[in-house]
Amino acid sequence: MPFNSNTTAGTVVYSPGEFFSGKVLANDQNLVSSTDYTTVLSVTLGKYERVAFRLWLDTQNDADGDLKWKVTTPASSTSFRARSVTPEVPISGAVTEAVTSETTATGVAEVTAVGTDSAYYVQLEGVLQGGANAGELAVQVAQNTSSATATVIKAGSYLEYMKF
Repeated sequence: MPFNSNTTAGTVVYSPGEFFSGKVLANDQNLVSSTDYTTVLSVTLGKYERVAFRLWLDTQNDADGDLKWKVTTPASSTSFRARSVTPEVPISGAVTEAVTSETTATGVAEVTAVGTDSAYYVQLEGVLQGGANAGELAVQVAQNTSSATATVIKAGSYLEYMKF
């Protein structure tokens, strides 16, 4: 049962050394007729908490609505380091993936997947170091263009985490 000491913040966090599910979507979530972001997966963090995380976001996009997504962090976070993997749009035959590194304090800025009816996914792994404000590491999604045809966040999408 490890206790991890954050010497910078003067705090101690208990961690059993394994990832926990922050949330798993049990059912499909439809995004319909709105370009406003909604949080689908999140982890609540206290002041100065640190977290390692793994995200799998599985979607079915419609060409009329498409998808936009981002990851937000608590105000005053000091470091966000992550690696994202996303497919080509549309997925066709052997998949070509794009790998992107994020080195900010504010998460992942808006990313869009547009142009066609297509499956899409996001795989994101990283570490967040919180600052003086509590808040959430939040995965937010929306339609890129408002459409009555749903963009679907598929059941089984998940966010795992380990505080340290």
